Amino acid sequence: MQAVVKEENPVLGQPLKRVEDPKFITGTGLFADDIPLPDVLHSVFVRSLYAHARIKRVDVTEALKQPAVKLVITGQDLLNRVNKMPTVGEGGDTKPTDRPILPVDEVNFAGEAVALVVADDVYSAEDASELVQVEYESLPAVVDMERAASPDSPRVHEYLKDNIGYRSTKSSGDVVKAFREADHVIKLQQEFPRLSAVPMEPRNVIAAYEEASGFLTVWLSTQAPHEAREGIAGILKLPETKVRVIAPDMGGGFGQKAAVFPEYAAVCFAAMKLGRSVKWVETRGENLTASSHGRGQKQFIEAAVRKDGRILGLKARIICNGGAYSDWDFSMPDITIGMAPGVYDIPAFKAEAMTVFTNEPPIGAYRGAGRPEATYLIERTVDVIARRLKLDPVKVRLKNYVPKSRFPYKSAGGNTYDSGDYEGNLRRALELSRYDELRGFQREARAKGRLVGIGVVTYVEVCGFGPDLPQTASVAVSRHGRVTVTVGTNPHGQGHSTPFAQIVAQELGVDLSDIVVLYGDTAAIPWGTITAGSRSAVVGGSAVLLASRKIREKMSRIAAKMMGLRGDRMIFRDGKIFSGTSSKSLPFAEVAKTAYSPQSLPPGMEATLYEYCAYAPLGNAFPFGTHVTMVEVDRGTGIIKILKYVAVDDVGKVLNPLIVEGQVHGGVLQGVSQALLEQMVYDENGQPLTATLSDYLIPSTDTAPLIETYRTETPSPLNPLGVKGVGEAGTIAATPAIVNAVEDALSPLEAVIEKIPLTPNYVWSLINQKTETIGEPRPS
Repeated sequence: MQAVVKEENPVLGQPLKRVEDPKFITGTGLFADDIPLPDVLHSVFVRSLYAHARIKRVDVTEALKQPAVKLVITGQDLLNRVNKMPTVGEGGDTKPTDRPILPVDEVNFAGEAVALVVADDVYSAEDASELVQVEYESLPAVVDMERAASPDSPRVHEYLKDNIGYRSTKSSGDVVKAFREADHVIKLQQEFPRLSAVPMEPRNVIAAYEEASGFLTVWLSTQAPHEAREGIAGILKLPETKVRVIAPDMGGGFGQKAAVFPEYAAVCFAAMKLGRSVKWVETRGENLTASSHGRGQKQFIEAAVRKDGRILGLKARIICNGGAYSDWDFSMPDITIGMAPGVYDIPAFKAEAMTVFTNEPPIGAYRGAGRPEATYLIERTVDVIARRLKLDPVKVRLKNYVPKSRFPYKSAGGNTYDSGDYEGNLRRALELSRYDELRGFQREARAKGRLVGIGVVTYVEVCGFGPDLPQTASVAVSRHGRVTVTVGTNPHGQGHSTPFAQIVAQELGVDLSDIVVLYGDTAAIPWGTITAGSRSAVVGGSAVLLASRKIREKMSRIAAKMMGLRGDRMIFRDGKIFSGTSSKSLPFAEVAKTAYSPQSLPPGMEATLYEYCAYAPLGNAFPFGTHVTMVEVDRGTGIIKILKYVAVDDVGKVLNPLIVEGQVHGGVLQGVSQALLEQMVYDENGQPLTATLSDYLIPSTDTAPLIETYRTETPSPLNPLGVKGVGEAGTIAATPAIVNAVEDALSPLEAVIEKIPLTPNYVWSLINQKTETIGEPRPS
């Protein structure tokens, strides 16, 4: 009797340890600052002390006299020699701004780079930078985003008629009717401070130029090597074929390293001018004050609701602090208003968003990029509705969820959600968190005068961003049967090597030890797109899968010919290729070797095993989940303690549970930190008051809660893996979950939270003052 060969290899879905971790654990990773280039020069930027000022004079005479200094570059040196920073072009919704690599006439935020000093060592460059004399004429600084939006505000850019750089609106249903028929109108406002990504490794760049060939090689800590190549080549007026970008190991990115910054172009220009390698490694202070910031929004919401908690309509107005210069991130609040309806079936919706210019660093992507703001908007609103109407927040959610039967679902925000089961996920979260027991504990604690609260959040986010932004992968099998996977996506901590190898192992039936995954080099694969938006598995992983299937198809035809079979289906397992209908099999390596022998191949087949895929899904993916947390607030100090945190996420099919769990843990911690600690603070003159990690607080072990992670599984029908994305889930859910819990704890005091972070001082002030309630019943 013929033995039955199982078709599936038990690889995908297994909690395998990350293959890339040993080098990081042992400290042998290769980061940009570790690259041992001979005779490399070091550079330091001279930065503006003013948030807004005209540049009257830049004198580099004394700096150039220093023996170790090789070059000093100012904006004047770059005029007509390089292009300006790419900006949003005419015809779009965002107003374009004029941004030189180094400013010539005006600085627009404190910390903006004004000159570059290159020297033999970083200490000499630092000393010489202090000798560069810049004469400024101070101009009024615009810091507050609401003030910036007003017609009488000073302008950040005199050539624009106002500070409004972007507008967007979305609407659906009859909003006027919804508010006319409502029993209650709930009004609230929310404020998100600006945040810094604070990656463990700040920004950095090394550039080496070969004058004979005109070839520029750039080592860059970037989430998008191919896009960085395009950007740098465009600024320096080089063909992109003459620029190679290599991304070494990265110590975090979180969206901040997705952009091409002026500093990168300036360092590359210096390397081309000197004909020597030039390095720049950002200081922590520079990273906090001169790199991009995330968030920074004020949100004004009105909800029309029935007395039973059913939401009839929602109105939202959003102002975003865009900073000094515009690019695609200026449209960030458009993502927010698109996802503002969240998991709820809201019949009528109207939202408007604007991004304003201020004299602060430009806005950039930060983990979640518009989605955390949207979830915060709607999930805080639902809790306020429940509290004002004295209803259970869980029951209000259940009354408004999009039902499972209505997927795919076109939301009021204009997005089509691929699949979902919000009620099932919530009920699982209530069960696993023992929600009823938590409420019992809360009642007992309150009877003793303790301020204990419970927060519940159900989020949905948009991931993948693939229909217009494909991702690439190639799979090659050597003569000896070993597999090289090269991907256009580039990790900055996610652990791409392991799940991508698992995909290939599942398809080709080979051992993980015979698979190597390469990334981060524009010379290794011709094209790739950004690593962001929780899209690596959805789009990048699907590209790996489809390229592997092309290899599988070719090897199946070769194996069939070798076995003397025609049209037989082949099964790849345990390093062999089996016939699906007979007892015949061949070692995988033997078939691979045959693939390189033209005389042994089926007619018309090329010798070699190499396949490439650029994958674009039909639509985006929409992961979701429910997080439940319990906190206690100290009456005397306002300090918040997290007593319990349970996350039940639905990210579609899971490639590797260990990696999913790690992503949730990291995301939750960043979301908790946003709720409790982090904020960039500027004074009225635009001077940063949180310029060091002594002032800008990030979480430590005493902040981190014990996070219980669980999952439900609702596959996406829009990609071949059925995955949805997990990189941003925790960050999106955690902030409103914590804030809902704290406001629940303070509910006996009728406190209303309007801003974050929930610093002890702010919470203490809420405990010790009466706050007006909102959402009074409409007069009959």
